[in-house]
Amino acid sequence: MAVRAMRERLAQDLGAWLTDGLISKETHELLRQRYELRSFGVGQAIKYLGISGGLLAFFGLLGLAGAISSSMVVASFLLLAVGAGLTWGGIWLSIDKLGRYGISSKVVLTLGLVTATLGIGVAAHSFDVPEEQIVLVTGVLTLPVIGFLAYRFGNIFVLILGLLGFFHWVGSWTAMFGRSTYGVFIQDPRLMSAAALLGIGIGIYHELHLRARTGRFFQAYEAVGLVYLNLSLVIMTIDGDARWGGANIWIAAFALAAIGQIVAGARLHNGLMTAFGVTAFGVNVYTRYFEHFWQRTHEGVFFLLGGLSLFGAGVACELLLKRVREKAA
Repeated sequence: MAVRAMRERLAQDLGAWLTDGLISKETHELLRQRYELRSFGVGQAIKYLGISGGLLAFFGLLGLAGAISSSMVVASFLLLAVGAGLTWGGIWLSIDKLGRYGISSKVVLTLGLVTATLGIGVAAHSFDVPEEQIVLVTGVLTLPVIGFLAYRFGNIFVLILGLLGFFHWVGSWTAMFGRSTYGVFIQDPRLMSAAALLGIGIGIYHELHLRARTGRFFQAYEAVGLVYLNLSLVIMTIDGDARWGGANIWIAAFALAAIGQIVAGARLHNGLMTAFGVTAFGVNVYTRYFEHFWQRTHEGVFFLLGGLSLFGAGVACELLLKRVREKAA
């Protein structure tokens, strides 16, 4: 486990050094190969596709059993029983003293917790508990357990599951419509943005003070928090709220948040946060460009002007970065 953590930390540092221009791409590749830092290749892609297929087939079998029984009580019992068994199996694999099941233990434990959580939700639904209370009850019962197991076994999969469950508990909703249309809803973007800021703050604290013990946990907190923060701000820039100054104040807040993410990423040498900031700033600018010019210009002119503007901004950033590096040298 210590060797794996060391290699993960070295891989992160090499990526940061390459992004900051401290080492060349050739040096990065040489160090990566020397210390056997494996990139995501075809073999790993096939492996994760197989795992995904197995999960879908597994849930399909549970759904089939519940449908055949025509009873939500039976379905919830099956989910809870299988979830408890898989959770116990994941814990048993995680405490192996030789650390032989580093990946499989994480997958099994995560699968068990997901299944058990679904079982609790189905059981509550079978007793005619209102939809809003189902989310509340399920979160109260499962989130503390998920958080404890994530930290106890250093399982980042379980942590991400817990974070997604937390934000769903706060007020995010998803739905699948016809023709594979997928919708994401946030009940209260202001409340969600505050919760996202809390998650980002916890992630930064982990990065600065707990990184040696928790590894990549800070990335999970920051990535999930930044997704919900930027998504909430996008919604508020479009919908607006007269009580809070309308859309303009949220447009400015989104721009400041994006710049803050870029600055924080540069200060922390955190490429993840920088990438989120650049993406958020681009989304904000493009959304405003679309709102003001889509109905007023021809489609070809719209995309031509937008493309030229992005190209010019990219060239300007590259020249500025080159000048900064020359001064530093």
